[in-house]
Amino acid sequence: MISHVDTYKHTDQGIAAYVDYLNSIRLSELMSSINTILQAETKKLAELDSRKFDALSHIERSTSNIEKLIDSQRGGPFGVNGFIAEFAEEGIRNARNAYTGMQETVSVINNNGPADLKIGSNDIQMKFYRNPTEGLKLASNYSDMSMMYPSDQAELFNKIMRGDTDIVFNNEKLLPNQIDKIRSLIEDESIRRNEPYNKWIHASELKYDEVQKENIQETLNSSKESILRDSEHDQEEISSNSKKEQVAAQKKAAPSFSEAHKVAATGAAFQGGLNLSVFIYNRHKEGKKVWEFESEDWKEAGLKVGEGSLKGGITGYSIYGLTNVLHLSAPSAGAITSGTYGLFRAVIQYRTGKIDDDDFIDLLVLNATDSTGAAIGAAIGQAVIPVPVIGAVIGSITLSTIQGLGKKVLNKKERQLLDDYQMKLNTHIEKLDKTHREIYEQQINKYIELGELQVYSFRLNINIDLKLNGSIDLARKVGVADDKILHNKMEIDDYFLI
Repeated sequence: MISHVDTYKHTDQGIAAYVDYLNSIRLSELMSSINTILQAETKKLAELDSRKFDALSHIERSTSNIEKLIDSQRGGPFGVNGFIAEFAEEGIRNARNAYTGMQETVSVINNNGPADLKIGSNDIQMKFYRNPTEGLKLASNYSDMSMMYPSDQAELFNKIMRGDTDIVFNNEKLLPNQIDKIRSLIEDESIRRNEPYNKWIHASELKYDEVQKENIQETLNSSKESILRDSEHDQEEISSNSKKEQVAAQKKAAPSFSEAHKVAATGAAFQGGLNLSVFIYNRHKEGKKVWEFESEDWKEAGLKVGEGSLKGGITGYSIYGLTNVLHLSAPSAGAITSGTYGLFRAVIQYRTGKIDDDDFIDLLVLNATDSTGAAIGAAIGQAVIPVPVIGAVIGSITLSTIQGLGKKVLNKKERQLLDDYQMKLNTHIEKLDKTHREIYEQQINKYIELGELQVYSFRLNINIDLKLNGSIDLARKVGVADDKILHNKMEIDDYFLI
């Protein structure tokens, strides 16, 4: 006849394997997500480095060209500043475009023709004069192209055309007649071109003073530093966003109540169905076919299914919790409910390299704690035991159990690990004060007494009456109620025959 206890043990291991499977899926999905996130981060950082390199290359080329201009004094000591403005505009504007991922849109025409720059498909004439009115006066000579002025002068033009009257330029307040003159020049040119001023006046990236030969190197260095600062900021932002995505992925892959419910439901369904199968099989062995079941049979079957479902559900929650909250491995969590079977499983896992030294000892202790639970409870009883003593008592009992169960199983290295564990436990016990040491010894002696009763109760070479008396004493020691104990042969016969 199949025992329901046996099915519970196998179900525990099955649920543990299922939890292990779910955990492996979550881990696999997490690894895949993290890998995708890291690949995206690497790609973004590589693109950022590429854009930064391109941007700095534009600055370097511009610097080289301007140095040649200054060395050659092209345009004379004052005219050279106009050429510097052209190459500086090209380098700085293209550097900014390259960094932001836009196409290079500016080029110096450099052919002594009317146009100085080409921005996109548009020809541009640059005028960098200290006096803004001088540049505006020459606009009529280039009516078929747009004009570019220093950024500080373009800002001045906008203020005047907006109607501002309180204007300071180059640290001097403009007089009304100066403002009127600039306004008239702009309005007249707009009439000639038949378009508003903001269509033909464009602002340079640079102010007038910034392109002067004595200032240009500082201007270029400033532009370079700006790109490096932006790059550092963007790099930090990319890495920060990546870390946030990784944290989100880890949270998504973390254990959840919904998954715990899933495990519990699976355990309940599996154990309930298994209990039904075992019940039907046992009835079949007794000679009753399933179609011959009466109402009492089905009632008992329902109880077995309910009992199995409850057990399976609780086991599912327990193993899921042990695995994902206490961080035990799923095989360890499942083995806790399996007694001696867990010891053999731990040995196999350890010898095949699936668990390390610490995991091996933890697994042995957890299994031993489970298998000796009744004896530990009886040893402790209802006494109020100080916290320092509880650990010493449980540690000693579980270690004794492991050594007993593993006497013919554990090899030299495994026994050495237990000896190391024993030394740590002994160190803890030695630190107990006199009162705690006495309590510890009392509890251990009580456990030893229970152990002797247990051996006596199940010894085969003594007569039935002696074994029965030993069993009765053992039951009483571990706290079994007297009305639940079978005291003699008549009670035994009545229990099993009714």
